[in-house]
Amino acid sequence: MRRSSAVHPTLQNGIPLSCQAVERLLCEICGEHFGHAVSPYDDLFELGGDSLSIIEIATAARALGLPIRSSDVLRHPVPARLAEYLTLPRAPAPGLRPAALDPHAGSATAADPAGAEVRAIPITGGDAAEALHVVHSESHVRAERDAVAAWAGARAAVGHLLPDTGAPTAPGRTVAELADRCLPALLGHRPADGYRLAGFGHGAVVALELARSLRERGHPVALLALIAPPAGRTAEEPAATLDDLLARRLAALAGRFALTGGESVEDIHLRLREAGWYEDVARPQDLPRLQLAWARTALAVQEYDYPAYAGRAVLVADTCSAHPAERAWDDNAERLTVHRLDLGLDCSLPVIGDRQVADLMRKVLDA
Repeated sequence: MRRSSAVHPTLQNGIPLSCQAVERLLCEICGEHFGHAVSPYDDLFELGGDSLSIIEIATAARALGLPIRSSDVLRHPVPARLAEYLTLPRAPAPGLRPAALDPHAGSATAADPAGAEVRAIPITGGDAAEALHVVHSESHVRAERDAVAAWAGARAAVGHLLPDTGAPTAPGRTVAELADRCLPALLGHRPADGYRLAGFGHGAVVALELARSLRERGHPVALLALIAPPAGRTAEEPAATLDDLLARRLAALAGRFALTGGESVEDIHLRLREAGWYEDVARPQDLPRLQLAWARTALAVQEYDYPAYAGRAVLVADTCSAHPAERAWDDNAERLTVHRLDLGLDCSLPVIGDRQVADLMRKVLDA
């Protein structure tokens, strides 16, 4: 998705708008145009819009101060997708690196010891013999726990946080090393008929490696579910360095949350939590370290080659094209069920809470 070159879209009074605020505004504009409520994920053409609708919606948005053209709406006819296009930057820039989130600015707190095992955190009680083990993403743990609780039914569900790699002096990590640190907590729960694993975002890639590791050790894996793993770079894109990934992360947060650089980490923490990000993070001062941890995990995932996996699995991908994870099943495609949403969003929150995903997960867990 091509990004806006502007630092922030603004209202006429010059107040910067977050992605969420732009999304709400676009939904209101579209709702007035169509005469009924429009959700962030509605396609304007599926609602009956045409080229005249696109022109009128773009005109109404410009009247409210959004830097938008009819061609922008035509390419991104879903409010949530259009809001991301308007607020997320195409490339990092010095003005889009909020100092309060920069781990190199001196505000990052120390990470957990590099060798510390990952703790298992109960999500729901229930039948431990068929427990679902979940590897969380970095940013949306609370939403993921809520989604898993709705899937689990009568079975227990247990969450596993990604290992913390956010200390400024922490060594690099591979996906295999991240999985190894999650493994002891998993081995402490022996299921009756095989492990049931799920993962979100980067955690989905770690869950895949965990499933491979368990099977190599002779432990059966009854189910693996990969929910919104990162799409990865295209063949034309060069590999990113750790500094590249950190800069992109900080720029994306600046654009998404309308950060201008003068905010305190406490103010940023409040904005993020109100939008459903980092709701499990109690201390604002941990946020800079967590951005470095995100970048280190993203680097490990970028370098992961998705080795062969022969087990049964479900992949939920927000893409209309093949996902890199599908390579693991090149020789066993019949064992992989792929569910494509094609929302085209950078934020995975809509995928986490999607009703179709919930129905799918309940179905495969009960199978």
